[in-house]
Order: sequence, then C-alpha cells, then structure tokens
Amino acid sequence: MKWAAVAGLVLVLAGCANPQARKDFSRDLAAGNLPAATSSAVQAAGPLDAPPTDLPWALEAGALLRHNGLSERSTQMLDGAEDLMKDDDTRNIAASAGNHALSLVANDNVLPYAPAVYDTVMLNTYKALNFWQLGDYANARVEWNRSDDRQRRAAEHFEAEIAKQRDEVKEGENADLVNRSMSGTDEALLKAGVDLSQWAPYAGYVNPAALYLHGLYFLFNGEEQADMEKARKSLERAYALTKNTQVKIDMAAAQRKAGKLKPAVWVVFENGTAAHKEQLRIDLPLFLVSGNVKYTGIALPVMRDGVPAYPYLTVGRQQTQMLADMDTIIRGEFKTRFNAILIKEIVRATAKTVLQKQLNDSSPLLGTLAAIAQAASTQADLRSWSTLPHNFQLMSVPYPQSNQLTLGVPGHEDIVVDLPQEKRPVVVYVRALNAATPPRVDILASK
Repeated sequence: MKWAAVAGLVLVLAGCANPQARKDFSRDLAAGNLPAATSSAVQAAGPLDAPPTDLPWALEAGALLRHNGLSERSTQMLDGAEDLMKDDDTRNIAASAGNHALSLVANDNVLPYAPAVYDTVMLNTYKALNFWQLGDYANARVEWNRSDDRQRRAAEHFEAEIAKQRDEVKEGENADLVNRSMSGTDEALLKAGVDLSQWAPYAGYVNPAALYLHGLYFLFNGEEQADMEKARKSLERAYALTKNTQVKIDMAAAQRKAGKLKPAVWVVFENGTAAHKEQLRIDLPLFLVSGNVKYTGIALPVMRDGVPAYPYLTVGRQQTQMLADMDTIIRGEFKTRFNAILIKEIVRATAKTVLQKQLNDSSPLLGTLAAIAQAASTQADLRSWSTLPHNFQLMSVPYPQSNQLTLGVPGHEDIVVDLPQEKRPVVVYVRALNAATPPRVDILASK
C-alpha cells in the first residue's frame, strides 16, 4: 500500500511541470514569430476542426487569431473557450472531488484551469470587437451586454470568495498551522520583492477599458434612448475609475443625449503583454519536520509586472494617455485569491510531509523516494492568459481631411492608416504585443 502511494505520486509528476509547449510559445512571441506562436496556440487548444479542449490555450489562440486579422476564426475559438468556462461552472461534483483529491498529492496543475473574472470579461470584449470589426452589430450588442453583466457580478463574486477564505482560516482542521505558516509566508514574499499590500484592484473589480469600450460602442451605434443610457452609465463609471480626459469628453457627449457624433478618430491602443506568474518556492518551518523528513516546502505563484511594447503612440503632437492598467486588474484579482492558494498549498505540503514521515519510519528507502516525489511535485500553477495587454491607452483627434491618419510609434517607422472616405466617427484600434511584432491596426466604424 505504501509503495502504491509513492508510485501514484510519481505517476502524476509528468503533468506537473511547465510544459515545453508553453516555453516555446513564449520564446516565439518574444522573438516576434507570430505565425509560429499562433500555430502553437491553435494546436495546443485541441484537435483541428473541433471545439477546443484546453481553456488557457483557447484563450491564447483566440487573442492571436484576432491579432492576425482572422476575426471569424478568433470568435469561433473564443466561443469554444466560453463553452469550457461554462463546463467549469457545471462540472460533475464527483469528478471535481476526484480532481481535487489528486491535486492534494500532486499540485493544482492537474486541475482544469479555473478562469479569472478578467478572463471572462476580456473574452466577451474581444468577441464584441470581432463582431464590430465585421460589421455584425447585432451580435456585437449581445457580447457587450454579456461583458457588462460579468462586470456587474464581479464584486459580488469576490465578496463571497473573501468570506469563504476567512471561514477556512478560522475554522479549518489545520487553522493553527495555516495561521502560523501564513505569517511566515508574508515575510518570505517581501524578501522576494512581492508586497501584496500594494496590490489593489479597481473599485468593484471592474475592468475600466472593457467598461469604456462598452460605453463607446453604444455612444457610436445606439439605436434608441435606452442605448444612450447604457453609454452614459458606462462612460460615467469609466471616468470615475480612470479620470481620463477623453473619457470625460465622451461622458459629456452621452449625458447631452445628442444626436450623431461629429466625425473624429478615437485611437485605442492595447499595449504590450500583461502581468505574468512566476514560481516562488518557500521552505516551511512546519512542526512535522524532523530527522525522519528529508524535504518539505511549498511553491506559490507570484505576479511579475507586464511589459509594454511602446510607451505611447502619437498623432501629430498628441499622444495616447492611460485608460486602464491591465496589471492592476490582474494583480487585484490575484491578491484576493492568494490566501485560498496559500491555504491549499500549506494543507497539501502537510499531507505530503506526513506521508513521507510515515514511509520513512517504515523504510528509509521509501522515505527517500517519497521526499523526491514531494520535491518534484511541489510546483505552482502558473497558467494564465499571457497575451492580454499590459495596459490600454486612448486619444481622440479630428478626422483628417486626407482620410489618412499617421500614427507615430516611438523608435519605429510611422504607420499610415487609410480611413473610410465617408467621414464619420471611427475607432482606430491598435494592438502591439511587443517591439519585435508589427502592431495590428483595425478600423471600427460607426453605423
């Protein structure tokens, strides 16, 4: 039986490490090899000509297909990702219990990916932008409404999660151990340069960029007074969070409930890649550690800053201004979930260490094998949607008489954008992953 316990732990280790596919993907992105990165993400998402089966890869593939101008394929991939998110909500209880039991002897990498709230909001935002790009205003409206609904439910979701964590710390079977270990972990995190106290989400866990784009869409394309009311509410909330000058101007336009907007160009800039997870290993001073225990420790995900592609874009003497910081959104959610991650990892380390001690008391060889298996399986879950932007920036300029807009990109050649001949309000939507990858420029026109 004891041999079986060690063998079972060893068997699950193959799925614990950061897979080579993810390393290759990151390398291709950093080198500007967008076709290779896109192909890798699409293949890793699941079988070709079938719905995706891997949620993180489906999100990456959906974003990169969009970056390649393949809006319809992007939407199909994101549709599949959304179905996987629904599966996560309704997964069979028995299967879920089995997965969680397995995670206690391995790590959270054996569990299906649990999407963050910002994942769900950005998924519907990208689908809405895809439909807008294609001129499918009816489906764009549906996706904007879904995005807005997810934003409204975010605060309620996290209030429930925080309350649950509080109860686990106070009443759990390992409450004393958890409390002692959590205080020691805070010190270790600070030594590693991670200060969770500085990570605060936007109020209500809202994504101001998604909120602003929702309001801008209905300001551009509203069909009735109710649409203008949607625009007004979203733009007012976005301005309260961002204090961005252009958002204030757009908010005022929605408040006036005026007719058609004057022809102008809004430049929305998705800049760089977002905050990402790295692993931090910490040796714990657990009371179980003794001469009969050769290894014990935990591995935690910690957030590292995202990287901008460029500091800003320019049109003439104007330059884009900060609209929303995606890193703030990601770190804010991560901070709220961190205690749950930490509690589970402490409980997991305790269970593994107890098993290791019991095996070592029976046989030093078994104890050594258990220690090796425990060390190898102590790995953090680093999965995330890595192709989200570092930040969103915004500016608006008059519609040029030449119907051409010249975008200045610091350190690179200017980009000349051909605008519609019929002057009207348009969004020039720019996505730059990094300086090695050419920016993607799309035009989102009003009706």
